[in-house]
Amino acid sequence: MCGITGKYFFNINKYYAADLPRMMKAISHRGPDSSGTYVDSRVALGIQRLSIIDIITGDQPLHNETEKIVLVANGEIYNFRELRSMLKSSGHIFKTNSDCEVIIHLYEEFGNNFVEKLNGMFAFCLYDTEKQLLLIARDRMGIKPLYYYQTQDYFIFASEIKGILAAEGISAKQEANVLDEFFCFGSLCNGKTFFSGIKSIEPGSFMEITKRGINFQKYWLPKISESTSNENQLVEMIESSLYTSVERQMVSDVPLGSMLSGGVDSGWISAIAGKLTSGLKTFTVGFHEQDYNETDYSHLLAKSFGLDYHDLIVGNREFADFLPQTIWYYDEPLKFPSSVQHYLICKYAKNFVKVLLTGEGADELFGGYRRQYPSRLIDQFLSFDTISQRIIKQTLLFLPHRRIKKLRRSLALSPYEFVLWNAAFAAKEKITWLFDKEDINISNRMEELNKVWQKDLHTVDKMLLFDQRTYLQSILIMKDKMGMAASMELRVPILDNEMIALAQTIPSHIKLKRLQPKYLFKKAAARNIPKKIVYKKKMGFVVPVGAWLKDKVGLGRYLDQLIDTTDKVDGINRTKVEKMITEHKSGFKSHEDILWPLINFVIWKQKFIL
Repeated sequence: MCGITGKYFFNINKYYAADLPRMMKAISHRGPDSSGTYVDSRVALGIQRLSIIDIITGDQPLHNETEKIVLVANGEIYNFRELRSMLKSSGHIFKTNSDCEVIIHLYEEFGNNFVEKLNGMFAFCLYDTEKQLLLIARDRMGIKPLYYYQTQDYFIFASEIKGILAAEGISAKQEANVLDEFFCFGSLCNGKTFFSGIKSIEPGSFMEITKRGINFQKYWLPKISESTSNENQLVEMIESSLYTSVERQMVSDVPLGSMLSGGVDSGWISAIAGKLTSGLKTFTVGFHEQDYNETDYSHLLAKSFGLDYHDLIVGNREFADFLPQTIWYYDEPLKFPSSVQHYLICKYAKNFVKVLLTGEGADELFGGYRRQYPSRLIDQFLSFDTISQRIIKQTLLFLPHRRIKKLRRSLALSPYEFVLWNAAFAAKEKITWLFDKEDINISNRMEELNKVWQKDLHTVDKMLLFDQRTYLQSILIMKDKMGMAASMELRVPILDNEMIALAQTIPSHIKLKRLQPKYLFKKAAARNIPKKIVYKKKMGFVVPVGAWLKDKVGLGRYLDQLIDTTDKVDGINRTKVEKMITEHKSGFKSHEDILWPLINFVIWKQKFIL
């Protein structure tokens, strides 16, 4: 796990590398153990290393036998032993025991097509000095971040945006037309960031940079191909694959532990890891507010499997104190309030371990969110004739239950509209009211949806693919940056290549069978951990933002500042902001869906935009 950064000059007359140390320093928290550089007349590459595998000889940059190929890499290659053995048999000579060295020799053996052979989480830069070719790539699901900025004279990249901002001549400017998407969905997608000109490299892709320009290529795309296996066979396959994935991702030369949230995903991973290593340390975040606290469940699982349990209780005041610092580490306004808790638990865990396993990915691969329920019903509804559809809609009008109302709204949408709006954080009507406009601009999000939209797929699969490109991306980037803020490596076994491929073979009608989220995944988990944990109501990592906003000692302190800083938010109606704050404080109406992103945006702008 590391931080990488660098520059490639199309025009060598504009070459300037004196800013490389400054760029590296900006991301030094990602790798405080060692640093390294490579500089020639065309490129300047830098790395900040967090030593995990091959602590002694694994410092980077890495080189091939002739020193003509150079590599700086962030992440882990989990199948490096198999690849190393294959490459050695072909005559390649290895200088280190680093997992990342296989990248260099794979390039020598297979050219650009080698990236698809990697099973891991990674973002790397490989430089071929003879061809003056720079190859940068990102893992299939986008676990590791990588950003870039380009002009006609040069190309800059970094693991974090602040690494690019530290380069000479780069000024932080806000990207235009991002507020509608941010306030509606909590984050941006399709490679867009809040900084003008700075983009994120797409997951599952690589960029080939030469003096002639840039070539973008996708090396991996998800393939939905339904299996003919029965339920029991699929359950056994999930069980076997997850065990193998956890085992594969526990390779480490430093102490390793596990995040334990109290839910099924991290609980099952921790249980497997606990069987593979004695005295596994687990780490849980809790709250004083019992409605949000899951420490009883995490403690139950830890006790059941003999795990070394640790927890950290985070209150409102501490949350508010660390919010600005967390936004700085994230580079952009936060989507998830739990980002602060993740940062603090990683800081705490660093006293004991250097690597943590986490449970992300199951909800987006196997269908674990309640908001995904209607996707299966929509396809069934559309299979009926027009008269039957009309009767169903009329019947639902007389059923007052809250979930029935949500279902009625979902059935009124086309499958495309349902998938597009499914993960909305705030209603678009509220945003248009707040900004005094007739409609909102989410064309960027529609462009992202168009990339994954496959007409012949069931709505369930369309929605999961879109969630993987949007909602999951927000989670993964948050996890990476909060872990790296504490110089901690976070690994995601559920997003191992084997698990991804398996999830894509599960028939859509089983993914949400009997309206049970993660139906097969939970069925497999129930064979391994207490059913009390597997089938409890899903809470997620929810923070009591609504209540905390009413307390000036904590998060509420930022509401008083909003009135004087609304000029930083283009087009917002100050009077309506004041109205929302008054209503929220009094308890008349909750507005955390707007006030939380608004606070984040204002703090971000104060920190980054001059």
